[in-house]
Amino acid sequence: MVVPPAKRAKYENIAGLSNQTVATATLPLEDADMDPVQEQEPSTVAADDSPLPVSTSPLDYENGIFLGPMVRIGTLPTRLLSLEYGADLVWGPEIVDRAIMGTQRRVDPRTGVIEYLKDDKQVFSCHPIERPYLVFQVGSANPEQAAQAVKIITEHDDVAAVDLNCGCPKPFSTHAGMGANLLSTPDLLCNILTAMRRAAPPHVAVTCKIRLLPTQEATIALVDQIVRTGAIECLTVHCRTKDMRPREPALLDRLRDIVDHVNATAKSLHRKIPVVCNGDCWDASVAPRIKELTGVTSTMIARGAEANPSCFRTEGNLSVPDTIAPKLIQYSLALNNPIGNTKYCLGQLAFKPSESIPKEVQLQGKTKMMPKKQLSALRSGISQAKTQEDLAKVFNIDPEHVRSQDVDAIILRDLKEALSKRARTTSGGFDGQRVGAVVGNANEGARDGTGSSGGQGAEDGHASGGGQSRATDNSPQPEWKQLLAEKIGKHIKDEKSLLYYALSTVEAQTSVHDAAKPHVRYVVHRGFVNEKRDGDASGGIAPQNPNFGSSPCLMTTTDVRTPKVQQLISQSGIRAQGTDGSHGGEGEIAWWIESAQLQFRISGTLHVLPTEGHPLRSSFPYDRLTPPRAPGSTSTEPFDWDGERSRIFNKLNPGLLASFCRPTPGSAHPNLDALDTARPKDDTSSPWPLELPQPGKEETEQQRQQLRESEKNFALLVIEPRSVDVVNLADDTRTIYELKPGQNAATGEWTKRRVVP
Repeated sequence: MVVPPAKRAKYENIAGLSNQTVATATLPLEDADMDPVQEQEPSTVAADDSPLPVSTSPLDYENGIFLGPMVRIGTLPTRLLSLEYGADLVWGPEIVDRAIMGTQRRVDPRTGVIEYLKDDKQVFSCHPIERPYLVFQVGSANPEQAAQAVKIITEHDDVAAVDLNCGCPKPFSTHAGMGANLLSTPDLLCNILTAMRRAAPPHVAVTCKIRLLPTQEATIALVDQIVRTGAIECLTVHCRTKDMRPREPALLDRLRDIVDHVNATAKSLHRKIPVVCNGDCWDASVAPRIKELTGVTSTMIARGAEANPSCFRTEGNLSVPDTIAPKLIQYSLALNNPIGNTKYCLGQLAFKPSESIPKEVQLQGKTKMMPKKQLSALRSGISQAKTQEDLAKVFNIDPEHVRSQDVDAIILRDLKEALSKRARTTSGGFDGQRVGAVVGNANEGARDGTGSSGGQGAEDGHASGGGQSRATDNSPQPEWKQLLAEKIGKHIKDEKSLLYYALSTVEAQTSVHDAAKPHVRYVVHRGFVNEKRDGDASGGIAPQNPNFGSSPCLMTTTDVRTPKVQQLISQSGIRAQGTDGSHGGEGEIAWWIESAQLQFRISGTLHVLPTEGHPLRSSFPYDRLTPPRAPGSTSTEPFDWDGERSRIFNKLNPGLLASFCRPTPGSAHPNLDALDTARPKDDTSSPWPLELPQPGKEETEQQRQQLRESEKNFALLVIEPRSVDVVNLADDTRTIYELKPGQNAATGEWTKRRVVP
C-alpha cells in the first residue's frame, strides 16, 4: 500500500520524528561489548540538499541467503566459512564510526589480509577474495562521522557495500544514540544514510538494517521515509522490536505488509529495493518457508551461523568438531586472526547441536551428537588456551604446517572452488551466467598487490599462475578473432588507417536528474594480448612470449589522467566485477575495415593497467586476462603483465612518448595567449617536449626524467570482449559471436549465430 501524505504525517508523529543529532562512540573489535561511549557535540554542518549520486552497484539482493552482522562473530574466519558453505553476501560486525577513523591500513603481502589498525589493535580485517560479497556495517549517530568512516573503508575498494546499523538493542550501541535508538530519530537516521551515499563511490551500495517498531503504523511510516531518501539499495528488517529478546519468537507475520509497502513505494520512485528478512531463520532449510510467509526474496542468518557457519548449505549442516572448528582454526592461523577473537568464535560454536538451536530445528538435522566427555574436554581446552598454538593443539592441528601452506593454493582452495562453482550456476541473488565470465580466481591480493594502496609487492603485475592452469593449448581461438587478425595482416601495408577504431565509454549519472553520457573517440589498436607483428607467422603475427598464445583480449593505450579512465572506474556492471576484487567499465568498439568491407562491433569490459604504485592496479584482473598456454608448453611461469605493458610503451613513437609528460589532458594551456600564432611542432619554446627518445636511448638527465614522468602517466587499456557483431557488406551477411556463459574471454569458447543484416 502507498501511504498518502496526510496519513504519512500521522505516522511520522507516531514514530516520534526528531532532527536531533546525538553522540557517537568507538568500538574496537576485541572490546566491542565493554567500551565506554563518549558523547560529542551535535553537528553544526549545514545539510546538503543537492541530488544524491546514483548508485551503480552490481550487487543483487534478491534470491539470496546472507550472513548477518554480529559483533565479534562476523569476523574474517566466520565470513570465509559462511561464503564457502553458501552465503551469498556476508555482513561484517558493527564497527562504530569513530573506531575506524584514524586507523592505519596495512596489507600482508604474503596472505593478502587487509587490516585496519589503531594503537596496534585490529579494528577490522578483510581479504580480497571476499570483497565482491562483503558488506561493512557502520554504527553511527552522526552524519559527518558516518561519511568519514565510509570514505576510509571504501578508499581502497575493500568492500562491496556499506550498511547502517539501526537495529542493535545492546547498551553499548543504544547508549550513544546508535543502533536501535536511531529508530526513534528517523530524520537523523535518514540524514546519516544520505551522508553515507554521498561519501561512498557509486559502485559501492548503501543499505540499512532496522528492527520493528512497537506498532505496524509506525514501522511502515519509518520504512517509507527511509525508502524515499533514495539512498539505499536494500532494506533488512529484523522481525523483533527493540525490547524483545532473542528467545522470543520473531514477528514474521508483520513483515508482509512492510514488504508490500516498500515494493509499492520503490515502484513509484522507479526503483527496486529488496527487503531481507532477519529473525528465526536458522539455516537454508528454513529460508523457503520464511520467504513464502513474508514475501521477501532473501533471508539473513545470524545465530544459526554463530552456532555453525555451514548452516547455509542446502544439504544440511556439517559437524562442528570434525569440520567447522578445525577449519576455523586453520583460517585463523593462516590469516593471523587475533587469538581473542578466534577463541570467542570457537566458544560460540554448537559442538552439541542442541545448543542455541530450537528443538524443532534440531529434529530436522542429521548432525551426530558429541559424547559428553569429549565435549567437556574440548570446551576445557578452548577455555584454557592462551595462544593460537594452544587452540590448534586441542584439535590436533599442527600450526606450523598450516602457516607454511600457500594461502592461495591450499588455505583458500575450497572457498575458491565453491565460489567458482556457484558462479557457473544461477543462485543466491547472483546471475551465474553474468558473474561466471569474471570468475577466474580470487588470489590477487597476496600475489599482485590488489589489497595494497599504491605500495606494490615484488610480484606486482605478474599473474600468479593459479588461474592459468585452465588456460591450456586446448583453449580455442574464436573465429571472429582469426578473421580480424587475418584482415589486419593482409591489408595493414596498404591501409594504415585500419588500426584505428572508435571506442565508446559512458559517463555515469551523477544524480537522478542527469542522464548517463556516452563518449566516443578513435584509438590505435596495439594488438591482441601477447601478440607481435614480426613476420614470423601467418599474417605477420606471432606470440611475444613463446610460452603463451595470444588471446582475444585487445589492447590500446591511454593516459591515466584522462576523463576516459574516470568514466571506466565510475561505472561498472556486474560483468565488470569479479571475485578477485577486479572491476572495470563497460565499453564498445566500432571498427571499420574498408578494404574488406567488414564492420566489427566488440562489446565488453575495459580494464586499466597503470604503472607500479598506482592505486588502479588493484582493479586489474591479472589471472583472468592471462592468455592461453602455448601448445606443448611445460612452463609454469606466470604471464608478465608489466613486461607486456612496457613492451607497448617502448614501441611508441617519439611524439606519443612526449605526449604523456604534458600537463593533464583537457587542462588550461599554459601558452594560451600565443596559440593563435604558434606552430606547435616548430615551436622551440614549447612548455613541454615535442618528442622523446625511446627508453634506453636518452641523452640527458632531463630526458630520463621526462620519460619517467611519461611512463607514470601511461596505462595499458585491455578490452575483455563479451560479444562481437560482424557485418560483411561485401557478402551482405551478419554474424554474432558471444562468449559462453561461465567462461572468460582469454581462454573460453564462443557461440556463433547468423542473423538478418
